[in-house]
Amino acid sequence: MPDDYLIDGYVLPNPTTGRWIARQVLDVQGDGRPIYAPVRAFELRWNLQTYGDWEVLVAAFNEFQSTGSVVVNLPAYPTITGTGYGFSEYSGVALGEPQIGDLFNQEYPTSVALVISNIRTP
Repeated sequence: MPDDYLIDGYVLPNPTTGRWIARQVLDVQGDGRPIYAPVRAFELRWNLQTYGDWEVLVAAFNEFQSTGSVVVNLPAYPTITGTGYGFSEYSGVALGEPQIGDLFNQEYPTSVALVISNIRTP
């Protein structure tokens, strides 16, 4: 498995940061234990991008949003089964719309973010 960020085989520009987003508590059981959703989300963030890199993200979103799910290659979610090193492939995930922040000198988008959700981890 390559150590690249991929969406259905498309190589994404290397992000500045990537992180697994903490799951929200859905409810609490009678004995006080929290109930979490069975799926996770991963956020990719770029501090400064070229418009070409931004266009890659937007094109991926536009192409795949209508299908409802894609296959991504992300850093593996760390578990006791030893999958926390390298990258893993996750199928049936959903892409959030890429978000863009301020512009730097009207030449480069900044604070670009992409959230990938509906990720089932082991």
